Amino acid sequence: MIYTLNGDNVEITDALRGVVGEKLARLNTFGTETTSAHVNLKINGSEQTASGTLQVDGQDLTTITAAASDMHAAVDTLVDKLSAQLRRHTQRQHGRPK
Repeated sequence: MIYTLNGDNVEITDALRGVVGEKLARLNTFGTETTSAHVNLKINGSEQTASGTLQVDGQDLTTITAAASDMHAAVDTLVDKLSAQLRRHTQRQHGRPK
């Protein structure tokens, strides 16, 4: 999966880039054609947010935002929400398991 990572008032370090890449790699387990992801990290005061959009089967899923007091926690929450969105997408495309 190809992903882009942008920061708004955030310095994108190699460690942060590695954490985001590692977490996004979990999304490849659903058996769908996840071609790209766009992640934006932002610090606004004491709130740190991570928002992301996945492109799956040629269409964009809804942009999802997660906020936390720690950037790593915000990325974890974002990936959990993207995972749930991707799971719902695959169930709509392939039907619910019986």
